[in-house]
Amino acid sequence: MKTNLVKITMAFALLCLPVAITGCGGSPAEVTQSATATATTTPTPPLANYSVEDKTLEYLESFGTSSWNTEASKDIAEKIRVKARESEEDKYTYLEIADSIEKDDIQNVKKLFTKIGGVIPASVTSRYPDPTPTPVPTVEPAEGGEIVTYSDLDQEFGARALNLAKNFLEKDLSQEIRDEAQEVILKSLEFLTKENQSKFKEMAIAIQKDDKATVEKLYTELLPLYQGIPASAAAASAAPEPVAAPDDIIHLKGKSDQATDFFNLMSGIAIVEATDAGDSNFVIYLYDETGNSKEMLVNEIGPYKGKSLVVIPEDGKYMLNVESDGSWKADITQSIPDNIKSAPVKLTGKGNDVVFARLQSKLTRFTSKHVGESNFVVKVNDSLLLVNEVGNYSGSTAESIESDGIYVFAVEADGQWSINIE
Repeated sequence: MKTNLVKITMAFALLCLPVAITGCGGSPAEVTQSATATATTTPTPPLANYSVEDKTLEYLESFGTSSWNTEASKDIAEKIRVKARESEEDKYTYLEIADSIEKDDIQNVKKLFTKIGGVIPASVTSRYPDPTPTPVPTVEPAEGGEIVTYSDLDQEFGARALNLAKNFLEKDLSQEIRDEAQEVILKSLEFLTKENQSKFKEMAIAIQKDDKATVEKLYTELLPLYQGIPASAAAASAAPEPVAAPDDIIHLKGKSDQATDFFNLMSGIAIVEATDAGDSNFVIYLYDETGNSKEMLVNEIGPYKGKSLVVIPEDGKYMLNVESDGSWKADITQSIPDNIKSAPVKLTGKGNDVVFARLQSKLTRFTSKHVGESNFVVKVNDSLLLVNEVGNYSGSTAESIESDGIYVFAVEADGQWSINIE
């Protein structure tokens, strides 16, 4: 994945030039010398002659005392934001300090001040001691409901946040949507494990600022900790091994443009086998119940027949939004086929398809071939990209497989293809 890292730098300069003025009151040379003397004796004002630690300490020592006022806090926050622009390493921590100062979140300011190396004065500690944590092992369920642990909530909200990050990395989101994604993640922080909260917060701010490099780094770090999300593209770790799903197949059909009724899907993978009898565009989107999560499953020109893979981030209700000028069908299954072959094995097919293979934890060679005119794309576990070419193709690549298990291959093609796994 290509990312654009935008570095914002800020420079200040003061240019003083002597000015020659003609007229009464002396010769041009005399006036020029006078102007030059004035310019050299006026000191250049220091624009950023302070540190974030100094300004944060100034806020901590004044907050809650007679010398504290809101305008002064806003001024301190703004000065810290200026420093944030100059720092690559601590940029997001500085921005969070500024935001916390404006919100008068004294406890978070104390925590972040310690994080950047500051020592909290005894006077501040005595006025604002750290709250004593009260361990709460569970969240009280609704009447008749099941007990939900904090571990469950951490997994649920963490998976949602990572799914938002995945959408950001794969799609061109508008500023409005990025702002909403940031807000959703920040509101989820209280349900997440404390050691991961700062990373999710940094990721939320990076999404809002369109900083793909930072989001991708944090996404890769957090991904192994949360279930229901595909493996890291960099590591090609073990399959989103599908949870034992019912063998029931969801059958959907219609004619022309249509939004289906809602149906239930579990977190994990889903395979959508679709056919279309039309002659024009055939497009299928999968929506969650809120409409915030949208996945394009098919984008072809009919007639069409093929399979698509989609990762379902969480249990819930979903629907298809179909664009077609003819009759169409879509069968959705979340079960794994029987008798999956183990490598070394040769997978073959035609057109868009989804196939499985058992792989071992070792360096593995994949040799792929395609006879066709359009895109030829092969992805493993919806993350590791083996091939992305157009037209006829023949080539191989070696990838390190980290864990034994079942792996799913999603193929996009318009002709005959094969994948030889050694």
